[in-house]
Amino acid sequence: MRILDSLSGRLVASLLLVTVMFGLISAATGSITLHREINEAMDSSMQEAARRLLPLVIDDLFGRDVSQSPRKLAEAVPDDDGGRMVFQVRDGAGRVLMHSYGASAEPLTIKLAQGFSEEAGWRVYTEPAVSGTVFVQVAELDTRRNEETFEAATGFLAPMVILIPLSAVIAWLVLARSLRPIATLRGQISARHGDNLAPIHTGELPSELAAIAKSVNSLMQRLSIALDAEKEFTTNAAHELRTPIAGALAQTERLIAETTDEAAGKRPRQIKAALTELAGLSEKLMQLARADAGIAVAGKTADIMAVASLVVADFEQHNQYKGRLCLETPANGKAYAAIDTDALAIVLRNLIENALRHGAEGAHVVVRIGDGSLSVINDGLVVSAPSGLVKRFERGATRAEGSGLGLAIVNKILQQIDATLVLNSPATGRRDGFEATIRFPVV
Repeated sequence: MRILDSLSGRLVASLLLVTVMFGLISAATGSITLHREINEAMDSSMQEAARRLLPLVIDDLFGRDVSQSPRKLAEAVPDDDGGRMVFQVRDGAGRVLMHSYGASAEPLTIKLAQGFSEEAGWRVYTEPAVSGTVFVQVAELDTRRNEETFEAATGFLAPMVILIPLSAVIAWLVLARSLRPIATLRGQISARHGDNLAPIHTGELPSELAAIAKSVNSLMQRLSIALDAEKEFTTNAAHELRTPIAGALAQTERLIAETTDEAAGKRPRQIKAALTELAGLSEKLMQLARADAGIAVAGKTADIMAVASLVVADFEQHNQYKGRLCLETPANGKAYAAIDTDALAIVLRNLIENALRHGAEGAHVVVRIGDGSLSVINDGLVVSAPSGLVKRFERGATRAEGSGLGLAIVNKILQQIDATLVLNSPATGRRDGFEATIRFPVV
């Protein structure tokens, strides 16, 4: 996952960008101010040096204690930084009367005027004396000043280079800790499903996330009411539909039994066939309603072998299916899937029913349980485009009875647990037949 894909990564990147930007602005502003203050301090030092030189220059020029004047002149100029300042003494005509060791014998400036001036990379201060007949000039290289500014700026820029990455790491840790409740809330929401609509605890959440959790709780409460109403409707509908259909079937069968005339008995037999089809359709619609309600998700795993054995045994009780089913189990005798037991039974019943109805008449149907998989295989003609049969009310080229809902119900239930339904025709390793294979997620 890229860093900028996460909220904490974006916040850290934004904070770091803002910090660097403001840091650079502050550094630039501080450097300008620092350069100005350093120049003012050095200008003041040059003025002080020039004024300290004046009495010594006058003494020297007018012959008082001439033997000591060079030494006194040298002592008057600060030399604490390797002779960074030089001086010249000039007369009113601009001639150089004397100069320091590091100074040029040529005049530092063309014009002689009191104050500061810039000349050929030098910062020069001129101080007149004796009614403008003597001038003392103290000079300093601009490069030395720039070096001083650079060294001072580096002194506060270097900590920034170290502190910016450190601040990014600290910001990341602080944000990761602060955003931890979001991950907690996400986990609690992910744990909610059709069988777990318990309210989310909001006591330890920040106020912003607590408001979201309360909205989710309100939504889950409304969803729980809707699901309960749907389940209640399904239960009531099952009871209300099955009872009258069963009664009508019983009356029809009695009518058939009491009718001796073959022509007169044709109509009751048609009514029985229609009622039987209606009973099957109502059962499928009930299963589809339960599938839409999300019955597949379960809090514990189901034993595939136990459920398959019960479903196969139930089919074996019908005379037309007796001896046609073959259950193949894994060698280790264990197979589990994260699915509701009732939902797994509905899936198996629909797959086996499809295989028995639409497969070759009287042929065997194999129910094979593998490692994380379940297959139902039958003989029969090859079905073109078998994957399209998972649509509701979609039927292949068959004359067998059916509603076209069996595979749609199976597919709907398996989607709820992230399982996949693979339909192959011809079946694997055969030239004909039909194979429906379920691949369950790893438990």
